[in-house]
Amino acid sequence: MTIHTAQTLLGLLLKGGWLMFPLGLLSLISLYIIAERLFTYRKYLNFSSSFLEEIDEALQHADTSKIKQICTEQDNLIAKVIRKGIEQRQAANFTLIVENESSRVVSFLEEKLSALATISGAAPMIGFLGTVTGMIQTFMAIAQEKHQLSSQVFSSGIYEAMVTTVAGLMVGIIAYLGYNYCVAKVHKATVRLSYLVNLLLAKMG
Repeated sequence: MTIHTAQTLLGLLLKGGWLMFPLGLLSLISLYIIAERLFTYRKYLNFSSSFLEEIDEALQHADTSKIKQICTEQDNLIAKVIRKGIEQRQAANFTLIVENESSRVVSFLEEKLSALATISGAAPMIGFLGTVTGMIQTFMAIAQEKHQLSSQVFSSGIYEAMVTTVAGLMVGIIAYLGYNYCVAKVHKATVRLSYLVNLLLAKMG
């Protein structure tokens, strides 16, 4: 991108008016949440199909030593929950401990996603607000113009209306796509975790 192009783009964005500032803030927040969640999922949901098959088979046979070995070799949230369950299997409140740990993990995976969902809905609404305020400015300028109308009378309000609309939609679309991708990752992990936890409770409880 050349300097001239960058200046032109910046000038165009500034013509969106003051509503571009909250939209810019929302875009930064949404990008941060998406990046942070993807990093978290890559770090803690790095289980392979072979791991799931091995832990499933070990749980089916209630082989505690094998389960401990498999979970010790892995560094993901499912292994942590199963390992804690095995360590606490003699406790009187074993079922409650496992269920609480499972709920804590799911809550950790869903962290910040509600904010991302809010941004995906709020950003287009802010853009629409910019459309309304921009058109109000345009009609006010027309009403105040007593002589021949010129393009300058319309330009400021129309710029604000169009730029904020586009910006709001772009921020909303990015947040929406990021939210749905993260929800899909969490759902997939939650289904696997739920199955293994129920198997653990059935075999060890």
